[in-house]
Amino acid sequence: MKHGITACEWCLTECDNDHLQCKKCGGPIAVLEPWVLQCGWCSSSNRRDLTTNCNSCGGELPHIPGTPRLPEPPVAPRYLAPGYEKKIKYWKNPSFLVGAIFCIFLFPGLCFWPMLIIPLIGFFILRWSLKNSNHKLNALKSGVPTRGIILDVFIDMNQHINNRNPVRIDYEFDTPDGKHTDFVNVWDETNLRRPPGEHL
Repeated sequence: MKHGITACEWCLTECDNDHLQCKKCGGPIAVLEPWVLQCGWCSSSNRRDLTTNCNSCGGELPHIPGTPRLPEPPVAPRYLAPGYEKKIKYWKNPSFLVGAIFCIFLFPGLCFWPMLIIPLIGFFILRWSLKNSNHKLNALKSGVPTRGIILDVFIDMNQHINNRNPVRIDYEFDTPDGKHTDFVNVWDETNLRRPPGEHL
């Protein structure tokens, strides 16, 4: 979809500029806006109507709300965008940062035992955080793809950072053990236009 063309607001079928109603479903015609979506890998903003991959890291961008979902992920092992593994393991991993601080800094003025216990606690926090991040990365690289179906999309008023609230997406997905529900918080408000029932 390109900026400036018209499409049906109901079924998103592209239409000619001289029509007022969609020939397919009878819905109103609207000029499409340029879709700016956040990259799920590096959080950069990209014009999704101009590119399918992030201009910063090369990661695949999510599909435009209301359009057909992207094809199933490729077979394992999958390629992850450059820098994403380091981000998950280190820079966006609060428990890793806390463990590293505990390991590096010896607090002056404390007696001998706390100076030994604090780095030891830091070591176990580091080990636990790296194990969890490796599980997440292994799922992305080698996990079994499944279909997610959006149940609800809304602004989560229970959380805020710098007076901004995230968008919460509740979804369900199929596993060999049956259906499970989960949610994800995202900061890209474009996701508010994702309708319940949309497949991911």
